[in-house]
This record gives sequence, C-alpha cells and structure tokens, in this order.
Amino acid sequence: MADPHRLPPLEGLRYFECIARNGSITQAAHELCLTQSAVSQKLLALEQRIGLPLFQRLPRGLRLTEEGEKLFDAVSQALTLLRHSLQTLRTEAPTGTLKVRVMPSFATKWLLPRMNDFSQQNPGIQLLVDADMARANFNADEVDIAVTCEWTDNHRLMHQHLFDDVSYPVASTELVQRLNLHSYADLSKTFLLQDSMPQANYSTNWDMYFQQVGFRPVKSTAGPTFSRADLVLQAAIAGQGVALSRHSLCAEDMLHGRVIRPLEGVMHQGPIYLVYPREFAARHRVAAFMAWIQQHAEMHLQQQRQMLGQ
Repeated sequence: MADPHRLPPLEGLRYFECIARNGSITQAAHELCLTQSAVSQKLLALEQRIGLPLFQRLPRGLRLTEEGEKLFDAVSQALTLLRHSLQTLRTEAPTGTLKVRVMPSFATKWLLPRMNDFSQQNPGIQLLVDADMARANFNADEVDIAVTCEWTDNHRLMHQHLFDDVSYPVASTELVQRLNLHSYADLSKTFLLQDSMPQANYSTNWDMYFQQVGFRPVKSTAGPTFSRADLVLQAAIAGQGVALSRHSLCAEDMLHGRVIRPLEGVMHQGPIYLVYPREFAARHRVAAFMAWIQQHAEMHLQQQRQMLGQ
C-alpha cells in the first residue's frame, strides 16, 4: 500500500497542471511536446497513485472533479512559487543567455545590424536569436522575450509598444532610371515583387496598399513571389522589380542608396511590440534587453520621420 504522506511523482503533477490549465489532453500534449497517449498514461498513473478521479471524462472534453479543483489550486500555487524562486536566482545573475523570439525578416534586417551594440553594452549577456513567425510559448519554448506585430489577449503577457511601422514601394536606382518610374501607371513596366503570403503577419500586400493610397491596382506582368519579406526586398535591390517594403526592413538600404522610393504614398502597417510574461520583467537580462531595444526603437522612429517627412 502506498504511503499517504509520500508525494506522487512531480512529473505527474506537472502534467496534471498542464492538462487542467488547457482543459484538454491534446493541447497539453502539444505544449509538453509529447504524444496524447503518453500524457493520458501519466494522468491515469497519478489518479491511481492518489486513489481519486481528478477529471470527469465528458464527450466534449474534461472537467475537473471537486478533488481535482483542489489539487489544481495547490499545484498551481506550488509551481508559481517554484518559478518565482528560479526567476529570482536568474535575476540576480547579470550574465547568461537571453532567448529572443523574432520575426525572421525583422531579425535579418533590423535586429542583426544592431546586435553588436547590445553586446558591447551587455558583455555578460549572450543573445540567442530564435527567428520564427510562430507565437512564442514562453514555457515550452523557453523564450524570454519576443518581438512581434501580433497582439494577444493573454492577461499573463505584457505588450510594450516599440514603434508603428509603415510600408511603401522601393526599387533600385538603376531600375527607376532605366524605366523612368515616376508614377503609379509606370509600375506596369516592371514586376511587382510579391510576398507569397500577403495576408500573414509582417507581410505586405499590394492590393491593400493601392486601396489605402487611393489608386487602382496596377496591371503588371506576374513576377516572382517570396516566402519572406527580406527576400522581396533583396530582389528589389537586385533590380528584379519594385517591392512593397516595410520601413523597418528597408531603412538601412535606403540610407545607403541600395533602394529608393520612386513614388509617394505610405501604408500604415500597425505596431511592433515586445511581448513577455509579467513575471519575466524582473529578470536582469530581460530588463537590459527591453531598455536597449526601446532606445533603438526611438532612434529608428526619429529616422523614419526624417526620411519620410512625417
């Protein structure tokens, strides 16, 4: 007979908390990166160890029993206390790795050129850049902070506004001069370089641009499409057509003359955020990155106003 004073395996309690929080074995398995069968077996073993059912099995999901509710409250409080204790230890350490989830094109064109400055200001912190469009799971992915244009309603997460982005057409100087591109009608002379998923986050959309600036869509020969916004911009630099680029991506190339704006008119794309769990704000490394990127975001916004005459 099991000793009633002996705690069940902590792994089983962690799986139980994840199932109860998600209300689903399927979603819990996804968060834990395990199979549904493995998670179900852990739950069954825990219920057998305790000697009580923790969930009611319903046709459309699970519902905590009265005993399950009590255990969930206790386990949640215990895990929260453990996380806070670990965070306190991490906060006290001014060194270590900071994992940042960043949109791939933003990482290439905006973050990477500035990273040397972060390293010089914070020599003890090593940035781990996780370039991925997927929404960060701050527990399963071990991400500390994310740069994204996606807002979430999760009350556990903080959203710090960095800047509002805009987009506009850009092309190489050689292409603009050779084809004499100076009006929207002139765009029919060349390819409109396309994002292969124009409705996705951080993508650009020519149809939306024409609608917002008040011009009819231009009939142009179908050109190549690209799965990433930085590739669309790179094709424009190479003279392959006109790209609709975000200012956050093309600002440096504009300053160095690799691309120019052949036309007036900008499209407002919305904000770029820093996102992180509320409790992570106390971590030294997170706070250092927040202060650093906010400083560079302000400089970027000042430069944007000067370049676009806003």
